[in-house]
Amino acid sequence: MPKTLNIAVIGAGTMAQSVHLPVLRRRWDRFAVAALVDHSTRRRREASEVWGIEEERRYESVADLVAAVRAKTLSLDGAVLSTDGLHVEDLLALMKRGIPVLAEPPLGFSAEEVAKVADFERMTGRRLVMMAYPQQYDDSVSRMSEHIAAKDLRMVDHEVLMPASQPLFGAAHVTTSSYDLPTEVRSQRRKALQAAVVAGAGDGATQRDRDLYVKGLLTGLAHQMAVTEAAYGAITKLVAVRHWPRGVIPGSIELLGELEGGAQVRLVWHYLPFAPEYSETVQVLSARRRMNVELPAPSHGDVRSTVSLREKKSGVVQETSTTAPKGAAELMWEAFHAFVEKGTPPVAGAAEARAQVELLREVLSSIVVSEGRSLEAAADEKQKDEEEKDEGQKDEEQKDEEQKPEGQDGEEQKPEGQDGEEQKPEEAQVDAGEEASASVRPPEVGQADAPEGSAASPAAGAAAQPASPAVTAEPSPPTGEEDVWNLEGSSSPAGPATDRAPGSDLADAGPADTADPVDPVDPAGAAGAADVVDPADAPADASTDGAADGPPESPEDSRG
Repeated sequence: MPKTLNIAVIGAGTMAQSVHLPVLRRRWDRFAVAALVDHSTRRRREASEVWGIEEERRYESVADLVAAVRAKTLSLDGAVLSTDGLHVEDLLALMKRGIPVLAEPPLGFSAEEVAKVADFERMTGRRLVMMAYPQQYDDSVSRMSEHIAAKDLRMVDHEVLMPASQPLFGAAHVTTSSYDLPTEVRSQRRKALQAAVVAGAGDGATQRDRDLYVKGLLTGLAHQMAVTEAAYGAITKLVAVRHWPRGVIPGSIELLGELEGGAQVRLVWHYLPFAPEYSETVQVLSARRRMNVELPAPSHGDVRSTVSLREKKSGVVQETSTTAPKGAAELMWEAFHAFVEKGTPPVAGAAEARAQVELLREVLSSIVVSEGRSLEAAADEKQKDEEEKDEGQKDEEQKDEEQKPEGQDGEEQKPEGQDGEEQKPEEAQVDAGEEASASVRPPEVGQADAPEGSAASPAAGAAAQPASPAVTAEPSPPTGEEDVWNLEGSSSPAGPATDRAPGSDLADAGPADTADPVDPVDPAGAAGAADVVDPADAPADASTDGAADGPPESPEDSRG
């Protein structure tokens, strides 16, 4: 009989209450909730009351949880980390105790951040991290390569229609989110989140670039890439990327890529805040067959995925359809059980998460370059300024060398008239004053190019010299492209969200779904363990006509 694992649920947010806790309760034969961790006192209490977790098994932080494990007052076999995107420090604390972790994506916002986890895992010689992509373990996805082998693969076309959070999590009855943390704690976590996003997106990224990176790529396109990786392997080459409508965040994103065998992949992710339902379809083509896969949202635990296969046999078109026996979330937890008990490798861990972040950073760079900008613009400007400063210093040194009086190289300098003609005291005094002035003062404006021995009149010099030094004003950032990662509750002073390119036909595009990069209120009534709400969960209230619903409340919530 399989062992019952003691699991710590870290973060009582939307994903924990709509996906993980229902499966843990349903599969009581394999899992037991041994502890619940959440920074918010109110949420920790309310969620524990709903899910039946005693007071002594509730903890405020991962540090308190690890202290209980170290003191042997708590026994853990594994943990699910479903807080916001700041996972690395908590992950390392758990990994140092040898606790396997099921981590909600994104693992981090930059390759360097994720590398800390991957390097520690490699150093220990044991895999301790499994990425929580339920659809990677869906039975329909696992069998895709059985219906159409990788060697016969021609094309993978994967499209997602992402609505606001209500169609995804409305039936989960998630407890109300609360912001009862001290102000200094909230401010500290905001700053840490801001620094992580800036490091991931690049110094030259604007605020809209960062929003797109978090809300469209790390929490949207990343899940589609995970499905492709589970079925046919990771994308090895980025062919083309486009994002539209212009100025709408997160909008729609299309990626064209190539797999190792040369097969093409097309991933399309649409954020449609007023869409009535979530939709995810995968179409796979070979020379003989066409396969359609329908994947439900993982938060809809009782809905099963389906596979339809069409092919021609003996001149007759035949179609077969199968339905998965279990939901994707339940199958993922079964895989985690095997990961903990038997050491079965996960489909995606820390190493795969690092490669994915690197590819998504390349996707963001391609979008920015198509707009005539660069994510490294700030670094380039800084380097250019340093080079100009160095050149200026060299010029000043060269001028000083040229202005040195003759004879400073060790020979005794003789005053004029010493070659036999006596120099008058008044003339010697004037010459000495001029030489001293020349060695200290740069040439006046209008005299720099005067030939040696010529003299410009004082009036001309005064006319050429400006009355006051000119001040070059730093250009203000473009409208809607603030460089401050605004996590406060005020709306961004951005201009219209639907900036249209000349000649573009966006008149009937409908309300813009631009998400405001502010500290959001959870649409589903939940904000996760961390008091810092991830920018991916901001409601899209910055659109020109008041589009209401924004992306799901945290990075891990975007795929349902």
